[in-house]
Amino acid sequence: MNEKNLTANKKSSIKKTINKEITNHINPNHLKNSLGLIIAVFAFLLYAQSISFVYTLDDGSVIKSNTITTKGIAGIPTIFKHSYWFGINDTRVAEYRPVSLAMFAMEWQFFPDNPHIGHFVNVLFYAFTCWLLFIILCMLFEKKNLLIPFVCTLLYTAHPIHTEVVDSIKSRDEIMCFLLMLSATYFFLKSLNNKSVSMLILGGFSYLVSLSSKETSISFLIIMPMILFVFTQANFKKILTIFLILLVIVGIYFFVRSLALSTITKAFDNSIVNNSLYAAKDFISREGTAFYILLKYILLLIIPLSLSYDYSFSTIPIMTLSNPLALAAILVYFALGIYAIFTIFKKNYIAFAILFFLLTLAPVSNIFLLIGATMAERFMYMPSLGFCLIIAILLVRFTKADKLKTKFATVKEFMSTYSTVMIITFIITGFYSIKTLARSRDWKSNIELFGHDVNVVPNSTRAHTNNGISLLKDQYLFES
Repeated sequence: MNEKNLTANKKSSIKKTINKEITNHINPNHLKNSLGLIIAVFAFLLYAQSISFVYTLDDGSVIKSNTITTKGIAGIPTIFKHSYWFGINDTRVAEYRPVSLAMFAMEWQFFPDNPHIGHFVNVLFYAFTCWLLFIILCMLFEKKNLLIPFVCTLLYTAHPIHTEVVDSIKSRDEIMCFLLMLSATYFFLKSLNNKSVSMLILGGFSYLVSLSSKETSISFLIIMPMILFVFTQANFKKILTIFLILLVIVGIYFFVRSLALSTITKAFDNSIVNNSLYAAKDFISREGTAFYILLKYILLLIIPLSLSYDYSFSTIPIMTLSNPLALAAILVYFALGIYAIFTIFKKNYIAFAILFFLLTLAPVSNIFLLIGATMAERFMYMPSLGFCLIIAILLVRFTKADKLKTKFATVKEFMSTYSTVMIITFIITGFYSIKTLARSRDWKSNIELFGHDVNVVPNSTRAHTNNGISLLKDQYLFES
């Protein structure tokens, strides 16, 4: 009997040793690379239909009808010396976003008047953005596992609220802004491990180009130190060093920007048609309406059904702080802000996600200063990451998936181990994807986009105007 027990124990010991050896020889990057590839391919296929689309909305203004962009590479020096809309009848508005315009000029040089190339580049860079987002989340959650990064990125990739950014060539500024912000994050995180000056330089350069794509990445000045504090063991000196580098980059950007916009005094086109908040009678009404709009953003993230390219006058009514919806919005945002501020010092992931959402939303919120738009789905391109991260974290916690094993040899093993989380994630992603595919088809042409959205926002002055003009042009071409 003892001999049998010894033999059984010996076999068990050998089996454990073999399993341990197999586990030790699993390449941790293999699964990460496989999941990253799945995300990139999924992102590209999700928007691949848009490659066949034509110019829509403001695409023509920044490309085909732009006297500077259509000069091709020869126009790039002028692009970096002037405001964003300078090529449209010398329009002088204080927006400096030369990166996307320079890309359009290069595309025009080699593929003139070809919207399909522009759409292809958008889809390609979106797929790359989703892949890089997954890689960075893997770096941040390194001590956990790949589950939260995969779920979060999958939800982000499929979310329908991104259709405006990917399907509108003009929104390349949004894509490049976020992509280069992620690139800066990657290089700064690498600099901690490698203690590499070159990584710091690459991080700083990426951030400068991100700002030159769109000013909204100014929030990264706070987000990057917050990332280092919450997710890494970086000491105060390292965090301060990177913050000072970012501060210098911001200074360089605004210096260059001031030179390019030296003759411009008007920050935005402050017409009530563009931003109905200019019609507010007083500060209280303006802020009450602005907070109500912020509540609408959250509702669109949760239920992204009634999507529109336009939310201008008079889609959203002006309301006071006494309005129940305005009060509810204020309470929701103040509760989120207070919770996040008080728990971020405990390195709470939910707090980080909330602050990421709030910080990236702040520049376009109309709370601190009025901008050139009442509301826009493209403004959710970066903040939506905070929303998706919260959903991923809560989903993993509620299913207790974080208690399971963290090392896997194959994608199949990864999926089967986390089957409950995967089923829920795939259901949500499935609904998102169906809506994204359907919404993308609306962006096929102005006739379809304007004709569809005028029913979504029936009170919008601009939506009716655009729809009427597009119908007249279409009828004129038909009769000709």
